Amino acid sequence: MVRWTEALFEQARARRLDRIAAAYAVGGWLLVQAASIALPAFDAPAWALRWLIVASIVGFPLALIGGWTLNRDRGAAGAPLKGREAVFLGLIALVAVLSLGELALHWSGAAPVLPLQAGSDAPPRSVAVLPFDNLGGDPKDRYFSEGVSDELIGLLARNPALRVAARTSSFFFEGKEQDIRVIAQKLNVRSVLEGSVRQDGDRVRIEVSLVNATDGYQLWSQSYDRSLSDILAVQAEIAQSIATALAPQLTGESARPHIPKPAQIDPDVYRNYLQGQVYFDQRLTEGQTPTSRDALERAIALFRKVVAAAPDFADGQAALASALLYVDVDQAQIRDAIARALAIDPENPGALTAAIDLAQNGQDWGAVIRNATILRRTAQHTALGAQGLASAYDGFDFSEAALAENREWARLDPFSNPAWQGVARDNFVLARFADAVMASDEALALHPGDPVTLQYKCVSLAFLKRLAEARAVLASLSAPGIPAALATHCKFFILLSSEGAMPAIAFAEDVLKHDPKKIGNPGDLGFMLSHAGADDRAMDSYEKALRAGDFVFGFYPGRSTPPAFLRTPRWIALTETPAFRAWSNARETARRAWSFPAP
Repeated sequence: MVRWTEALFEQARARRLDRIAAAYAVGGWLLVQAASIALPAFDAPAWALRWLIVASIVGFPLALIGGWTLNRDRGAAGAPLKGREAVFLGLIALVAVLSLGELALHWSGAAPVLPLQAGSDAPPRSVAVLPFDNLGGDPKDRYFSEGVSDELIGLLARNPALRVAARTSSFFFEGKEQDIRVIAQKLNVRSVLEGSVRQDGDRVRIEVSLVNATDGYQLWSQSYDRSLSDILAVQAEIAQSIATALAPQLTGESARPHIPKPAQIDPDVYRNYLQGQVYFDQRLTEGQTPTSRDALERAIALFRKVVAAAPDFADGQAALASALLYVDVDQAQIRDAIARALAIDPENPGALTAAIDLAQNGQDWGAVIRNATILRRTAQHTALGAQGLASAYDGFDFSEAALAENREWARLDPFSNPAWQGVARDNFVLARFADAVMASDEALALHPGDPVTLQYKCVSLAFLKRLAEARAVLASLSAPGIPAALATHCKFFILLSSEGAMPAIAFAEDVLKHDPKKIGNPGDLGFMLSHAGADDRAMDSYEKALRAGDFVFGFYPGRSTPPAFLRTPRWIALTETPAFRAWSNARETARRAWSFPAP
């Protein structure tokens, strides 16, 4: 074996393979270096350099094969290798194949190839604001640097020409070491804003840079050193500068964001506002738990301090209104906070969204139309705007339009559980149960165990007769701490799909007899019984819900309800009641105002 190996290398030297290998290595290295400089200068696509490197690597063993073949006459005469030349050539070829295979496997993963092209398919007028780094040294001040990022998201979202990734998804990457181009690809944006905040007493220094996600180069950067009392003015200045940096990709005057004139605010008041936003976000991400309820109460307490000290701070008033919608308080308080916010800033998206929800609770359909119309005009391509519009459209049973807005919300905020839950809800109402299951899975991947999402998934699976999966979800819904009514609904539809109408109706009546709280509100019972063919008993429940003012006009007669039930005399009579007529007339007014197609 040793003699064969020595003879093999002697043959390689005789055929000048050592010189060929050295020359190829030097030449290939120089070619790649020159291309790495020249190709970007000619705007060549990023893949050109990568495939040049691949060709250089694969070409090396091919060059050795060519040298062996062309220099046969230089081989040592009589060397006992003629029968083994094929072995040597096969080894070289194997090296080439393995090299190419390794490269293919390396680039088949999502991360290595995508970063250089991340954002290439994203809208050119799209941006994500990452949470700014806190350089003050005190982890307790992190809410301040996060708050600066949050406010910039809100200010940039005022520009109808910009598509701004929402806070929930942008902040998903906080503390995660990922390439900006990968982040941009996941958020589907063309540019990324990053920065840092250093707080020293009542002074703050903010460093900001805007990065082109397609190539990783900076588009713009700036530093700001201000008094903390001027922080709102600094945020407005940054937002304006970013819009200017993006101007080549924007068109006309719409490139300049509409930003209300900022006012000074006391540093302590502003800290309370930012800390309140942190607690309110915990309400969104923790689910219905004691921890989340405590966070909501803390947020409300801080927002109350903010509006007491700074009644002209529109975002503070809007934040208080949004938080109060989740607790049992006099609605006059919510109405007052919304009115104050809109008096200061008539286009404040948070206040408009809160106003829509409050108006629907009070069946003030005219207010829903007015506020949604303003949102349609001023808050396009923002997560908060999509959220408010989806709520308005759902309330009027424009389920296709609501689904489109919830999908837009999910695109702008792909790491938002409520956004995906909205997609699941509208698919359920439209009887697209497979799509509802997929959207539920997206929501549950973000927040496993969310009870409402589990309910949508369970009932959708039951309609699809995927009963084993539905029962697995039912087991999760039966866990302690989850409202029992959700498990009741799930079990009812499992029984309906597996055993038929009579066992399902008997189950519902038994629960109603022994523990009515486990049924939920009368409308929920009517929804279940209408699917089981118990028309009169379903109508008893619907009429009771209508009298109590908790009839959800845009949900109960959804597409999943049997059409025969909607033709029954008692249902038709219900649609002639004053409350239903008022909603139906307002729905037609909204349809015309928003140019929706006639049913």
